Amino acid sequence: MLPFIVLLALVGTGRALYEISATINGQVYNTSRGEVGNVTPGDWDLPFEEVEFKTNGDLTVKGWFVDNEESTRAVILAPGRGANRWDILKDAPIKHLYENDFSVLLFDPRSTGESEGDRYGFGYFESQDITKAVEFLKKERGVSTVGVWGASAGASAAIIAGLETSGIDAIVADSPYANLKIAASNYGREKEDRVMQIFFPFYMGVARFSLNFDVYGKTNLVERVDGLDVPLFLIHGLEDRALGPINSQLLYENAGGPKRLWLVEGAWHVGAHEIYPEEYQMRVSSFFDTYLTNNTEDRSE
Repeated sequence: MLPFIVLLALVGTGRALYEISATINGQVYNTSRGEVGNVTPGDWDLPFEEVEFKTNGDLTVKGWFVDNEESTRAVILAPGRGANRWDILKDAPIKHLYENDFSVLLFDPRSTGESEGDRYGFGYFESQDITKAVEFLKKERGVSTVGVWGASAGASAAIIAGLETSGIDAIVADSPYANLKIAASNYGREKEDRVMQIFFPFYMGVARFSLNFDVYGKTNLVERVDGLDVPLFLIHGLEDRALGPINSQLLYENAGGPKRLWLVEGAWHVGAHEIYPEEYQMRVSSFFDTYLTNNTEDRSE
């Protein structure tokens, strides 16, 4: 009887590991590219041009650059998992930023939209795309200071980029995750969740094998954010059921540099801009205005 029970346990464990591997591969290789639409910043009467730049792995990233010729400061818009520039065109305060003296770069992270690539990196690969976007703006477009607005996993990617490059001057993180364990569980109950305790290490192990980097370590912002000296503005809806507001609260408590936190009554995941559009735009542009300087002499040289 005992050997039979052991056999069942091994079969069950093997099946669970197979399902974990399939789930990881599905998230890594089958994440949506987002819908490639017909609208552009021109539909908001904004001047723009198609741009592209190289990111890690010699992949080409494509996007739009909305050029405010009177300014040397720019904001990069970073979409969340499986989203692209068309997905955030309607969400981010693009026209408000432009009218308040900022250029804006919207781009498709690798494996989304029209950019090259076929793997999602849980925010880490996408943080590399943000870093390359910063380099592109400073080297090719004469930008002197750069802020990043990120949504969901794009917000976490922005924070990772801020930790790993010196080129970002301010970050607005709308509905980020604090780490993947918190994102995958009810915070505070993970120790009671035996399935989480048993299989999450396997999940992360498979992810590390599939992507060839320490996925959990690189994306564990609860542990890393104390090293962030970039000004950080966290926004989170109190009705967020995808990534609870505890994620931003933990990041705010642990962040090492200048920081702000706005917990928004009645707002869902990345939904604050829909509940309070004018206040959202004002708060975001005011934050960037505080930390991004505008040296027009640099632009003219």
